[in-house]
Amino acid sequence: MLSHNELKELYDFDLRASQRSFYEFHQSLRYYHGDQIDPVNLQTILERRQSPVIENIFKLIINKIIGYKAQSIAEIKVTGRQENDQPTALLINDILKVFSEDINYNKEIIKRDKSLIFGMGVCELWCEKDAEGDFFLSLKSIEPLSFLIDAYSEDLNALDARRFHKKLNMSFDEAKRVLKTTPYIKNQRNFDQRCILIESWIKEGEDFARYIWQDEALLSYEKKPFKNGMHPFIVSKFNIDEKGVWYGLFRDIKPLQDYINYSENKMMNMIGTLKAFFEEDSVFEVEQFIKDASLDNAVVKVRSGALRDNKLKFVEHHNDIATISAKANEKRNLAKMISGLNDEALGIANNRMSNDAISQRREAGLMGLQEYLNACDAMDRLIFKKAIDYISLYFTKKQVFQISDERVGQRYFSINDNENNRIKVGKFDLSYKSQIKTQSNEEKLASWAEIIKSFSHDPNLMSQMMLLMLKDVQSSQAKDLLELITQKQNEAQNEGQSLENQLNLENMKLELEKKKAEILELKAKTKKYSSQGDLAHGVAINQSAQNSILLENPKTLEQKGNASMQKAGQDLR
Repeated sequence: MLSHNELKELYDFDLRASQRSFYEFHQSLRYYHGDQIDPVNLQTILERRQSPVIENIFKLIINKIIGYKAQSIAEIKVTGRQENDQPTALLINDILKVFSEDINYNKEIIKRDKSLIFGMGVCELWCEKDAEGDFFLSLKSIEPLSFLIDAYSEDLNALDARRFHKKLNMSFDEAKRVLKTTPYIKNQRNFDQRCILIESWIKEGEDFARYIWQDEALLSYEKKPFKNGMHPFIVSKFNIDEKGVWYGLFRDIKPLQDYINYSENKMMNMIGTLKAFFEEDSVFEVEQFIKDASLDNAVVKVRSGALRDNKLKFVEHHNDIATISAKANEKRNLAKMISGLNDEALGIANNRMSNDAISQRREAGLMGLQEYLNACDAMDRLIFKKAIDYISLYFTKKQVFQISDERVGQRYFSINDNENNRIKVGKFDLSYKSQIKTQSNEEKLASWAEIIKSFSHDPNLMSQMMLLMLKDVQSSQAKDLLELITQKQNEAQNEGQSLENQLNLENMKLELEKKKAEILELKAKTKKYSSQGDLAHGVAINQSAQNSILLENPKTLEQKGNASMQKAGQDLR
């Protein structure tokens, strides 16, 4: 454990080592916000009764880079190196998605990106508890001017640093509540009392210890605040020179920006001025002539023959203005080249080109940003790597999370409620890959165009891919078209369903008529067979009766036979 005096000496030593970097960072902020003319030149311009002119090329470049980066915020996905690591990787990806979908995540990343291009980006990642005792991850971007790194650190990500210092300006009541002690007050107001605290993380042995102190006394000490013995900071420097000073893009743009501003103010002065040469005997009074000739609408009397004999000569600055303007244009183009951007990437190109050509030139114009994008990507990996360390160390009890899924919408998942979803991460179990979290519509359309070309031979698949593309592209036109296609599909489906129902109804009617006909046929056959049976029965009874009579009276048969024979012999004509 260090003493209070040792902490102060280390802090002062690291502060002196960072003074030049802080000065350059602060100057870049001044230039970004338009304070670009030094006091001496500003006083000269004002004495001429001229309005100061600045052309903020630096802000234009920074805004374009930050805007491009904001459209391409990346997130880290982990994959298992072996098959049995895949379930853990999927579970960690879901937890990381909860972390990256937090409302403050994108805001803090954009602040980090802006600080990084000015020279250095610093983030602080904490594992906190909510009111229910569940852990969650919180990310915060730190102002670089309030953060000190070990003076002997040479790594761009400060991975070799053994100490960090963060300066805090807190309210007195909040500091008293957090520290559970009474700090010294910086201001002696009766309202909004503030106190300045310094939080130092010092590596003692293999672990980082946390000190909170003021100039007056040491307030708090923690030997090992995190279970892994690390600090909560993630650092990235844009670049480091031979003297160990970190700096941003401003160092390369500043000389060109100063020349452009000087040229603009010089040309403004030269446009409204001229040089006059005259012989002394060509005017009546020298002082009066100078005073009158300097007016915008001047009528000045000179001696006879002065104009005829060319004793007066006025020289304007048109040629000098053209030369200075050309040099200023050269510096503008050079500033764009140094920043890695061309006119297409800056959005100021006015030449007529096809969309593909413009897209290709824009992509080419962004290639110069690769160093900056690599620095952001490396820092993102460190953020998510530290987040996974926290997850494996602190997320040990049953916990339920909610995330947004593109396919199923809002969904819930839990951890540590059975052996299959426990978080166990080994040193070599996972590999880290970055992917774009947000893309511009142009990038999405270009990507979809290449995919659709590859599957253009299958019309059925093409229609489904078009629907996926329209869902992916975020524009009002795409939503309207998707709604129209969905409406047409529903109408066609309803129409087909209606036709199918009608056919089913007709089939049912035909089947019913067929059943009716079969029933009638069966009834007719039954009636026919019944009548035939009755007739046969009657004939049988009649025959039986006749047979009985004949058997009883044989003479009757003979008489009937003779009668029949006589009747048969009658003339029937």
